[in-house]
Amino acid sequence: MKLLGIETSGRVGSVALALDGRIEAREISTPREQTERLLVLVDELLRGAGIAVRELDGIAFGRGPGSFTGLRIAAAVAQGLAAPANVPLLPVSSLLCLAQRAWRGEAITRALVCVDAHMGEVYWGEFEQRDGTIRAAGEERLGAPAELVAPAGSPWAAVGDGFAAHRDTLASVLMTAARALPYLTPAAEDLFPAAGEALASGRAARPRDALPVYLREHTAWRRNS
Repeated sequence: MKLLGIETSGRVGSVALALDGRIEAREISTPREQTERLLVLVDELLRGAGIAVRELDGIAFGRGPGSFTGLRIAAAVAQGLAAPANVPLLPVSSLLCLAQRAWRGEAITRALVCVDAHMGEVYWGEFEQRDGTIRAAGEERLGAPAELVAPAGSPWAAVGDGFAAHRDTLASVLMTAARALPYLTPAAEDLFPAAGEALASGRAARPRDALPVYLREHTAWRRNS
């Protein structure tokens, strides 16, 4: 399977190419570089592998939640590459991507992922490893850090920069975590398990439907209703 992955939802962006079981990845160290470096790195990976965009089986991107600018960049680049070449698009939750990285790198099988949303809020969701991949264990949410509740039951890990940005508010939640990984960021290669599963089950998206997920519009509507 040939998949391109783009993840720019946070402070560190990345691009990855999965080619028949082998993965090549490139990192973008700052948000400011994402706009100017993303296409350059995509081209570098494709040229290095000797394949064209039209030969890809799919293009995965981190759909959010996360940085508004980063999400728009990832979606726009993915759409711009996929549409002319008629390549399937595979949007993947950036929170799930981060939980997948925690499992890949740290063997974390159950995670509460919490990412700083700024404006005094955080994005969060619970994830667990089932059937060889990470899956959501509930809805993804946006709210004040004080709304976060520690998962019940088996040991879990606190993952994401929300736990660093709001350490004092989340101290009681962190006390119940088996481990804390507050500086881990999503990586493009961790989009591939969910993207490959979506492609195999026929759940690819058309370019016009492959949109970022911000969560903030829904929360604003709920507060004003």
